Amino acid sequence: MPYINKPLLIFIVLTILYILSGHGVTISNDSVTNVDQITDLDLWSRSSHFSFHFFGIIFYLVFSSIIGLSAVTSIEIMLALFGAAGSVSLYLISIKKYNNISQAIITVLIYSIASGIFRFACQVEYLILVPSLGLISLYFYTRGQNLFAGLTFGFAILTSPFAVLMTPMFLLFTSFKELFKKHNIIFAVSTVAIYLIVNLFTYEETVSGHWSYGGIFNLYKELYSQINVPRTAAIYIYGYLRSFNIIILILPFVLYYLYKSDKELLYVFILTIFIHLPTAIPEARYGGYQMTAYPVIAIAIGLYFSNVLIKRKYLVVILTAFFIITNFYIVYTERSFFRDLKDTYVQLNNNLDKNSVLIVYQASKPIKEVYAPDLQVIDLLTDYQNERAKIIPGFIPTDLSSVINNNDTVYLLESGVSMPDDHLKLLVGQFTKSQGAKVKGFALGKVLAKDSSLQIVKLENYPLDVYRFTKRYDE
Repeated sequence: MPYINKPLLIFIVLTILYILSGHGVTISNDSVTNVDQITDLDLWSRSSHFSFHFFGIIFYLVFSSIIGLSAVTSIEIMLALFGAAGSVSLYLISIKKYNNISQAIITVLIYSIASGIFRFACQVEYLILVPSLGLISLYFYTRGQNLFAGLTFGFAILTSPFAVLMTPMFLLFTSFKELFKKHNIIFAVSTVAIYLIVNLFTYEETVSGHWSYGGIFNLYKELYSQINVPRTAAIYIYGYLRSFNIIILILPFVLYYLYKSDKELLYVFILTIFIHLPTAIPEARYGGYQMTAYPVIAIAIGLYFSNVLIKRKYLVVILTAFFIITNFYIVYTERSFFRDLKDTYVQLNNNLDKNSVLIVYQASKPIKEVYAPDLQVIDLLTDYQNERAKIIPGFIPTDLSSVINNNDTVYLLESGVSMPDDHLKLLVGQFTKSQGAKVKGFALGKVLAKDSSLQIVKLENYPLDVYRFTKRYDE
């Protein structure tokens, strides 16, 4: 049987998969800002995401300037490559720790196909770099390459300070008693060194600039003071349910197995989940930083499947297949929705009169700057979101009554959020409504609540629901 380089095969397959699944979807508000900064070769702004812009500029210069790809495509390729490299690193870490190829394969499948990883591995945002750089760093650490491990982890922290949430994983290959051993000192010094060197050039931006640490700290402090516990808990739990679905049901058995057989991994597992709780409060809307806990969950599942269920291979195959198919469905439907959203933006830009007023409740910045620059776009938020956004400097909520009164014709893109999220929100409609979440029908109800006398026409031939509102005039 010919030799197969499994890490290389995993890397190639995942890179292609991530690029194919993510290319061509609409981008977010933050993505527009990131792309603008990268194309301007602006390395020092938004310094809390330094590494994203650093690698983004490199890939932009290579793929756009030399090959001629768009800036967005260049960044998508970068993120897919880092996402795949993170998965390969996890595979090699599992081999190093447990010396079991089947277990390592299951582990990398659980991690790389989890919808959170799958989603951000080719989406123009920095989040996938956090777990990916953390895993690459841990791989170097397991090989005794402590200098490279520290530098890589420094870049992870320069992507987001929440990279520190991955530190419990290092306890799988060291202990608290070894913290001041030579290899850990080299690792720590190199991490701090790269972080401080970059901050010599970004000090003012880091302290007081846009998305500076100081500004984010004050923002989080305000968020903690008015936190909505049920909403945050629901989003936090949903972040794991969405990514691990069927796996969540067997997790209690996994934890019991770890208690009996691998207390080291159990303690790392519990510590990882525990330290995520306070950071999940301000960032629950993403579910993104939960990705830093995914590797530990995947390792635990791989260990359980390969040791306890090994005699029931059919059950392992069924559970793994169900997991993969479910997450493919989640990501495919989400991607299809965002492609339809982009197509709708472009059609509206071509079909509506210039300066037409369009009400949306998806991200408005890409509509204004990328897909439909001829349209006047009004961004609609829920009452809960408006209340939370008041703590952001310069925020001005949309006056929907004024928009309706000052325009004879108003258009509305009633997009929903994405599938299958809308289905779940509709199932728990009363809870969703009381927590101020946006769901399909939200904007239509908002407009009619302001003026029920408006004439409504649903426009045809758009991928998503588009309505035209006109005023009734007495004859």
